[in-house]
Amino acid sequence: MEFTKEVVVPAALSEILSRIFSFLFDTFGRQAPGARDAHRRRLEQLLGNIGSMVEEAEGRHITNQQLLAHLKALTVGMYRGRFALEVTDLDDVRNAGGEGDDDDVEGDDATDAAVAAAGKRSFALRSSFNKAKRSRVTRLILGGGGAGDDGAERLAAVVEDLESLTRDYMREFIMLVQGYPRKVDRPVRTTLYMDRCVFGRHVEKERIVDFLLQRPPSGRAPFLSVLAVVGAKKVGKTTLVKHACDDERVRGRFARIEWFETPDVVRRGGRSDQTVWESDGPEYLAGVRRVLGEPRFAAGRSLLVFEDAWPIDESAWSALAASPSALADGSKLLLTCRDADLARLGTVEPVVLHTLQQEEYWYYFKAFAFGGADPREHPRIAAVAREISEHLERTFLDARVLGTLLRANFDARFWRRVLAAIVRCERRPMHVGVLLELLPVRGRLQSYGYCRSPPKFTVQDVLSARAGGGDPEDGFTIHLCRETLYMDHWYSITFKNDGAPPPVLTT
Repeated sequence: MEFTKEVVVPAALSEILSRIFSFLFDTFGRQAPGARDAHRRRLEQLLGNIGSMVEEAEGRHITNQQLLAHLKALTVGMYRGRFALEVTDLDDVRNAGGEGDDDDVEGDDATDAAVAAAGKRSFALRSSFNKAKRSRVTRLILGGGGAGDDGAERLAAVVEDLESLTRDYMREFIMLVQGYPRKVDRPVRTTLYMDRCVFGRHVEKERIVDFLLQRPPSGRAPFLSVLAVVGAKKVGKTTLVKHACDDERVRGRFARIEWFETPDVVRRGGRSDQTVWESDGPEYLAGVRRVLGEPRFAAGRSLLVFEDAWPIDESAWSALAASPSALADGSKLLLTCRDADLARLGTVEPVVLHTLQQEEYWYYFKAFAFGGADPREHPRIAAVAREISEHLERTFLDARVLGTLLRANFDARFWRRVLAAIVRCERRPMHVGVLLELLPVRGRLQSYGYCRSPPKFTVQDVLSARAGGGDPEDGFTIHLCRETLYMDHWYSITFKNDGAPPPVLTT
């Protein structure tokens, strides 16, 4: 009854109102004076209903692939609708003359020149313009119209899309979702616990978990049960697999869950005196074969994860998969890789990761950049933030590292400096190139990646410090962000002094 009251009844009312609104839109082609407010109210109602459905579905163990596809479509539509409302809210604040406490900051000519030199327009870098110009800037930066007919048309387009989406999916989605068991622990979606949820990848995670829980046929080839997770660099493959492995159902099913990085695998497959390996050489496959033959994996059901797998000869892999393995029955293999050709090595359809939609990525980036602050109270900073989000390549690490840096320096002038550095940046990953420009460090970049012990300095320490003291022979490491899922480690960047002393905090 509770589910019926909270989801089914609103869904039915939503369907009735949808038909009424569609009739009115078809009857009256042009937007009436009060159409913008009507569209807004309708959009808020649709988002409430869709949000309830998404929350209900994400709180259940869904294994049906078609239903997961419906959930993905609803989630994307939900973020698009929220994005449209936020654009409208910011536009309203600007039209009302609300500037926030960041509006008196003058533009930085050097920053403007940097963006112009990069050949890109940056509306957020302008500081002195009247209310009409600010409204136009908001429309251009945030991808929508302003007040009047433009804003009404934008809201109407989103309402029409969401109504079509709910008409297509509503009835069957509600009925099918009720047939799946509830999860014991629901994901927490707050800034504090952002590293404990897999943002924007719920459907992909459920696909991996479903594969891991399936019972493969025993006693016949192929003897290996393999799933490939394919995606571009920094798209979140390893993070997604970590979340799937941390699922209580997965942890309860496998006696061992072990990870194997590429260097460890090729060392196992190469000669004892070998120090150089080719990515297309035979050592990687030989290393995988040795890992699979280790006696400890025969004692109980095991899950083996091979990160950033190298290319493997398909015929040689097929021969390995067709041979009886020392792995215990029910063991599984996960491969993360960038090469789509490696997906053919899996025994099931691969999980392919794409970058987040712009609307989804904005919410992930905003959680780190603003924390609990309301962007509507800082319209100028919000405009810069939207442009920063659009220039980023929609990777999770860029959002975490640069968003955290922005939140610690909540100042329009600093945010414009970051935007200019992003526009100029040609180095990848982008957050490393931006930090190399912003940090007052005289050392040479040595490396960046994860470490097991906390670094001595944070980015904020370095920004507020002067260079001086220390051993000129030593390097120094700067903490960028901390990962606590599956293992506790720190993502950091390391500099070699090259005769220059490391930064020392001043008091």
